[in-house]
Amino acid sequence: MPNYTGPVIDTHHHIWLRKDVSWLAEPPIPRMFGDYFGLRRDYPVEEWINDIVPNGVTKSVHVTAMWAPGKELEESRWLQATADKSGFPHAFVCNANLADPNIDAQLTEQKKFKGLRGVRQMLYWDGSPVRQAVTRPDYCNDPDFRSGFALLEKHGLHFELQVYASQVKYALDLIKAFPKTPMILEHAGMLTTRDITGINEWRAALTAMAAHPHLHVKISGIGMYSQGVTLQQARQVIRDCIQIFGIDRVIYGSNFPLEKLHASYADFLGIYREVMSEYTEADQAKVFHDNAVKFYRL
Repeated sequence: MPNYTGPVIDTHHHIWLRKDVSWLAEPPIPRMFGDYFGLRRDYPVEEWINDIVPNGVTKSVHVTAMWAPGKELEESRWLQATADKSGFPHAFVCNANLADPNIDAQLTEQKKFKGLRGVRQMLYWDGSPVRQAVTRPDYCNDPDFRSGFALLEKHGLHFELQVYASQVKYALDLIKAFPKTPMILEHAGMLTTRDITGINEWRAALTAMAAHPHLHVKISGIGMYSQGVTLQQARQVIRDCIQIFGIDRVIYGSNFPLEKLHASYADFLGIYREVMSEYTEADQAKVFHDNAVKFYRL
């Protein structure tokens, strides 16, 4: 099949002014995605639009850039003002500490922003200190976290799930406990190593989670642990996600500007287009556009 040429929705990107994002302003420390010197600058919406519009991206979803704790509402306010002025992003996902005793009031305030669609609280954890967003691998079973998570259904919000394959038994507990809360697995389940043992563990985790139809998967960030992505790597991850989840639950996202450390948007999206050219035109449209419209209510 020819490469997809229809409209694209990018469901995972960030924009920022460096002064607002503490992890960019502080002295650099080891990060799971490697050296990030090139990110320690402003990445404003104007640059984002220049990156994407020539490549057929017509809408986008911003996922929180993780402003400092306590500034979650400030980030959403800035994003909504940016969207009202520039037209991008068309929706966004806020940061939230769901274990906060005041989370209900915070989500009530967040819901006042017309672009808000969901919540991300990073839950990933493994034995490496640079891969620990929470204090333990089963943090999603913490009673206070669960109490806050239960409010997502009340507020009509989905959850962006970010965990490693090694955490699958805990993630399944969360997924099973909240069958009415839509969820999406970020960064294709974060495949950290490409040896056969790592790939098999990752596939088994995705297969177990995909058994629950309220979970989608986002094919974003697939070069996070390899400092860039090759056609071969992308083909393996994208095809596996489609085979495991089915074409109707796979959604495209770029993770820009983190991926911009290693590729232009044209080069990055070009790899995805080439992989997806193996599918029918209708299936390509689902991954690049239609599934995002439905899940993110665009």
